[in-house]
Amino acid sequence: MNRVFHFQNHIFKITLVIVVLLQLLLAFQGFDVCDDGFVLTFYQQIFTNPESVEYNFLYWFAGIVGGLWYQLFEDGGILWFRLLTILVNTSAFCITFKLLKPYINHYFLLLALVMVVFVNDYGYLTFYHNHLTAFMAVLIIFVLHKAVIKDRTLLYLTAGFLLSINIFTRIPNLVLFSLILVIPYASYLRKESLLKAVKPMSFLAIGSVLGLLIVYLTLWSLGQVDVMQNALFTIGDLGQTENSSHNFKSIFKAPYYNYRSISIEALKLLVILITLYGLKRIIPNNKISTISIYILTVLLFGYWFNTQNIYPIYCLCLLGSIMIIGLKKVQTEIKYLGLLSLITLVTISLGTGGGIKNSGYMAIWISLPLFFYVVNNLNLFFEDSKVIKNKFLFLPEKKVIQFFLSPIIVSFLMLKTYTISQQSYFDLGSRFQKTYTINSPLAKGIYTTERRAKITNELLLNLDQFIEPDDYLMVYDRIPMLHFLTETKPYMYNPWVWIYDYNSFEKKLLKAEREIPVLPVVVQQKFETIYSFSEPITDFMSTQKENSNFHSNERNAIMNAFLERNNYRIVWSNSYFNVYQSKEEINKAN
Repeated sequence: MNRVFHFQNHIFKITLVIVVLLQLLLAFQGFDVCDDGFVLTFYQQIFTNPESVEYNFLYWFAGIVGGLWYQLFEDGGILWFRLLTILVNTSAFCITFKLLKPYINHYFLLLALVMVVFVNDYGYLTFYHNHLTAFMAVLIIFVLHKAVIKDRTLLYLTAGFLLSINIFTRIPNLVLFSLILVIPYASYLRKESLLKAVKPMSFLAIGSVLGLLIVYLTLWSLGQVDVMQNALFTIGDLGQTENSSHNFKSIFKAPYYNYRSISIEALKLLVILITLYGLKRIIPNNKISTISIYILTVLLFGYWFNTQNIYPIYCLCLLGSIMIIGLKKVQTEIKYLGLLSLITLVTISLGTGGGIKNSGYMAIWISLPLFFYVVNNLNLFFEDSKVIKNKFLFLPEKKVIQFFLSPIIVSFLMLKTYTISQQSYFDLGSRFQKTYTINSPLAKGIYTTERRAKITNELLLNLDQFIEPDDYLMVYDRIPMLHFLTETKPYMYNPWVWIYDYNSFEKKLLKAEREIPVLPVVVQQKFETIYSFSEPITDFMSTQKENSNFHSNERNAIMNAFLERNNYRIVWSNSYFNVYQSKEEINKAN
């Protein structure tokens, strides 16, 4: 027994080393100017100029973590924040393994966790709030699960504290307070009075209040209370405009479209399984047929996974969590995990643009291993059950179930190996072509395509003559990375002004004009930077085109009016950018 334990521990360590090295290998490539720039500017400015990143305070706790990391490794730049991502991901990996290893076959558990790590096609983003949310969700489930099993007051207090802190990682995380439902659920499974759940829920509430108090005291000590209040007020001012990137209507519609798509994937899965099971039954059982069916299974699952979204994986996660809750013979401690994982799956992506499609990967650390656990043990759970005696239902033998589980893992990892090699986040193209660098100390060690590097480097070279670190800069409207690389302050309280709908954009612009005594240098792009760098768009600033998520006539009109009333002039230009300076600042320079 001791020998088995040491062998399993050895396998875990080897897997962990491989996972870390693969993440590290991917971290050197890809230069995203949007999301990465948005969060990196936050970390750079949160302690020195918090007002300039007011909007980002909706992700305050992630900003505190990132800001402290920046203080420790100020010269590390983008690459060191990707190392922080690896640290956070690996911590979630280890906590999940420790939580689930008493219950789940170690090989299936490790393989499932590897799938979670590489679920995204693009490799690794710079550390931001979704990574921290995923880690916090795992940590909260770990503590809450132990609290329910051991009935320890300190654990309930800790769980409440973590839940409160996690609200400030991203405001929609408030929904994770629904995890406390596991407390009355535990009383129900133990056949105890539900009144017994009142005491532990009260301790959890006390821990939550303590967490909120710590957050407030931290904000107060940093002089950031007003900044946080302004950021929270911004929530009610956002998303009310059609075609906004964060429109409330789209946020509420997202779950409908998400679950409709997941249902379609579930039907596809059912058809694949029935087809494969039928072939397995009718084809003679020999070596050639077994290999042929295995290869076919890998191909079919590869086709199923190849949707460029997370819906197939989410389908497996939901199936696993629901089955664990519904099956009678599942161990009580695992049923707690089933409910915790299901609540996380259903709630964690609420309130985000795109919902599960964009943010679902935060929720699957616990539930994907649970899927492999429940399917691998179906025969045990249904043993002597009346269900399998019904002539209209059947249950495959365990060796058949395991035969189909293996191709799920193999096909997924093969597909991800290919897709990750062909892109990184918002930086499309083969990784073999990403061998060019950005001429900035803060981008050292990061490689991208020749075209992306050339466009960026030309701007940085020429922009350098107009701005210095700590100056105000206005970037219009989808290249916030400029702020981080130039160490400049965002003029409109947000490094990525595209996030604002046009109403919010106008309000923040007018507020900046009133409150900030200097006019910023303005960089205006003339091409698309989300997903890929497009060719120059001659009518990028048009106020007559059709509105879309990427184009707002109203916002362009507001921006053009700002440039006109403040007498801005183009001081440098090429096919991709205009750099503007106010006539007043030009005269001062002369």
